[in-house]
Amino acid sequence: MKAVKVILIVVAVLVALVILVVGAGIFFTDRYLQSPAFKETVLKTAHDELGADVRIEEMHASLFSGVELRGVVVGNPAGFGGNLVTAEAFVLRYRLWPLLRRRVEIEQLSLDKPVITLARNDTGDWNYEKFGVKEGKAKPATATSQPAATTKSAAATSLDVVLSKLAIARGSVSMVSEKNKPLVKLDGINFSSSVSLLDNKLAGTGKAGIDKINLADALFVEKVATPVTFDADQVKLTALSGTLAKGALAGDVAIKISDGFQYIVNLQVKDGDVGTFFRDAGGKQVLSGTLKANVAVAGTGGLPTIIGNGRAEIDDGKLMEIPLLNLLATVLQIDMLHDLGFSECVLEFSISNNVMQTPVIRLTSPEIRITGKGSISLDDHSLRHNMTLTFTKGVLDRYPNEIRNVFTEQADGSRALDFKVTGTYDKPKTDLGKRILKGIGQQLLQQLSK
Repeated sequence: MKAVKVILIVVAVLVALVILVVGAGIFFTDRYLQSPAFKETVLKTAHDELGADVRIEEMHASLFSGVELRGVVVGNPAGFGGNLVTAEAFVLRYRLWPLLRRRVEIEQLSLDKPVITLARNDTGDWNYEKFGVKEGKAKPATATSQPAATTKSAAATSLDVVLSKLAIARGSVSMVSEKNKPLVKLDGINFSSSVSLLDNKLAGTGKAGIDKINLADALFVEKVATPVTFDADQVKLTALSGTLAKGALAGDVAIKISDGFQYIVNLQVKDGDVGTFFRDAGGKQVLSGTLKANVAVAGTGGLPTIIGNGRAEIDDGKLMEIPLLNLLATVLQIDMLHDLGFSECVLEFSISNNVMQTPVIRLTSPEIRITGKGSISLDDHSLRHNMTLTFTKGVLDRYPNEIRNVFTEQADGSRALDFKVTGTYDKPKTDLGKRILKGIGQQLLQQLSK
């Protein structure tokens, strides 16, 4: 019995010693995580792995609870200027013990006031695509090129991850082209969701709010709210709502992130104020009225990549100092075309290869109707349209014969004139000048022959 007692004492001492050693190791490890040496190691490792500079003003790390970083800056990879990400704070909180069951349970992963800039270079590459690709080395082989046994082994050793709270507060995201031209900018982003990676399948749901969306300094959407769902392949903004030019905006957006970046947008606008639209865009107001529209587009970047179609209808508005109408007013000597009020203006369009096709153009006012179809180059704003200008019965009776007779009288007594429009939006050209001069010349010849 005495021998057994001695053995038990020895075992107890050894267990206590092990506990002390492990405890001391954890204690000193935890102390090391808070040391400047550990911070320098983290920054060097991050630089080596990402291929970009990483800076942190303050770092608080604990083996037991997580990490808090302040003043985070992640620079761009080689070939890009500026930074990819800056943030006032990054917080990671986790539970340690579930790791023993090969399960990562993260209580919080949050970014406070992050600024993210996605930039494209002259070769069409995005900055985020270059992270982890070290200069002079080929990209790692994809999973499909690995032997079956290796893929199976990787799947068998994967960890399950549960992220209870993924959050962004007061964020900003920008996309800029290779010429540093803004494509999209989102300000005032607030986002909260939960995410899981179980059996190598990513899934998440949440909600997002965005104070302001700026599309190429031309279209501004405010007070956006939407549910969010995402997986490894795409992010979806479902049941999106917001405000566009004081009107109600609704729709959905899908952003595909596998096999290259692509966005798919479906939007509807109701009761938008066209004057507000022009003022927000900083342009001269040439149109007023109430807007109703729907748009469906997809793309991988700016205008040259977009394909899609849509329809816009403006009710009870006015066209003011439109270059084409000014030209018609001058050539035809009809002043009412300078500022033309209308009850309805309809435009149906499709976009591809940086060209907008307009198969339906229709403007209706009490005295005038303008219809037509054609195309607009979105690169140089050049026009190619076939148009018809129609005046209701009796409107042209007060104008000279040489003007009135250029028009063809219709069965209902109205008078119509077909014409072509070329040139650019700012400097349009028509074929009316020669035709009017020709008509006047014919009339003079007829009078002289009498």
